[in-house]
Amino acid sequence: MSKWEVITGDMRDVLPTIDAGSVRMIWTDPPYGHGNQDGDLQAARVRDGVAGARKRQVQPIANDSGPEFDVLMRAFFDEAARILSPDCCCCCCCCMGGGGPTVTFARMSLEIDQRLAFFQAIVWDKTARGPGMGWRFRRDYEFVIVSHRKGGRLSWNDDHPAMSNVMRDAPVTERQHPNEKPVSLVRRFILAHTQPGDLVVDPFCGSGSTGVACVETGRDFIGIELDHAHAATARRRIADAVPLFAQTEAPQPEQTQMFPA
Repeated sequence: MSKWEVITGDMRDVLPTIDAGSVRMIWTDPPYGHGNQDGDLQAARVRDGVAGARKRQVQPIANDSGPEFDVLMRAFFDEAARILSPDCCCCCCCCMGGGGPTVTFARMSLEIDQRLAFFQAIVWDKTARGPGMGWRFRRDYEFVIVSHRKGGRLSWNDDHPAMSNVMRDAPVTERQHPNEKPVSLVRRFILAHTQPGDLVVDPFCGSGSTGVACVETGRDFIGIELDHAHAATARRRIADAVPLFAQTEAPQPEQTQMFPA
């Protein structure tokens, strides 16, 4: 296995091949169960050419209907509870825009707590980009649910200071995936919960933001992506980040100490 790897496939097939207890952290952004881009508000804005809407229509995300989402999440959390180390962190994005047609946050939180130990829901404040969509309450935040293994504890980098449970990072403007997360947001969690060399897994890695954050911080990475095009994008973005990481890791020439004659 390379230090940073993206596997094209269904996470239900790939996660069972990962050794039990070998993963320090999962950071992932799964489907939300809302049928995003499938006749929703975002799709209508693109269709109607609304100012500020995305420039082109994107394809609906696989396994994003309610019934598909429920089956997928149960399989994911079952495997997460197996592959995570006793001291670990699982960060799972949830509830796009803080709302939607179903109570996704409540459903996902209960599924997590049956298999893992729910720790806290972190708020990603997206207002740095301006107001979000919405007719009444605008969609200006998302949750990142933090949990760990039952009987274990939340992994925390002792060199990292305490931080707010509200994080303000601007969303990606030129996206290569419909729900691409900013690398800066992922990096915050990785630095707080892991050490250099720890293994981070993203079972729904999309265009590879988690992988890029792992490269930048010196963590090992396994990403899994069902869509071949998105997997190729993730590999390219990670490959582009590796030379920058190598430059920061390159040994500096020894300084010659000068003594007076």
